[in-house]
Formats: sequence, structure tokens, C-alpha cells
Amino acid sequence: MAVTLLRAYGGSAAGAVVEYTSELEAALIAQGLAATAAVTSVTTGAQTQNTWSGTAAIAAGSSSVVITNANITANSKVWAVVAQATADGTLLRVERVVPAAGSVTIYGTANATATTLIDWAILTPPALSYAG
Repeated sequence: MAVTLLRAYGGSAAGAVVEYTSELEAALIAQGLAATAAVTSVTTGAQTQNTWSGTAAIAAGSSSVVITNANITANSKVWAVVAQATADGTLLRVERVVPAAGSVTIYGTANATATTLIDWAILTPPALSYAG
């Protein structure tokens, strides 16, 4: 599920569509801070998403996607996972997640034969970057 923020929260501006755990989304909705939103379409390939989490799409014939994001540093910890009940037949899971200053590249196990959705989240806010 995804929510539309009605007020700024967690570094995201009001109006942003973001994804959190189902428990946090339910709490935000119950407090009137967010409303249910549906991810209706995800553009394949490189994109800019200046949120703390989101959904990206690896295009058919590719094995990676680059997300430009001002919240990411080279020391950020970014989590990513294939986000489909029935994943592509060749790109079965995320192989590597490589953060850099202002972006992250997410690599799958092989070239996708169909568009493959990837959920991702920044686990370390920039002020708490892990340098080890």
C-alpha cells in the first residue's frame, strides 16, 4: 500500500506519495496525517524520487535501475526488494544495492524479461550515516 501525506512527515513534503510499513501507514491515516494512495503506475528506468522510500521499475532487457535522491549519501543504507507476487522469470531478486552521493543503483540477478517492480527504502537518515 502507499499513502499520500496530508502534512510533511519523515522528511517528505505534504502531498508526497510514500510507502511505509502497514502499521505506520495505518497510524498516519488514523491520525489524519495521510490518506490511502494507490501506486497506479511506475516509470521504468532511471528516475528522481526525493522521498525516504518508493517503488522503482527495472525495464525489460535491463538488470538495474538508478534512483536519483538528494537524501542518499555514499554511506546510506538502502534496502530494496522485488515487489511483485509473481516476479520476472529471470530477475528473481535484488542482487546489490550501491548508494552514492545523491543516488542509488539497484541491481537485479539478471536482465528482466518484463518490467520488474522494486520497493526501496533509505534505512539511515543522512545525519546518522554509517561509515563502517
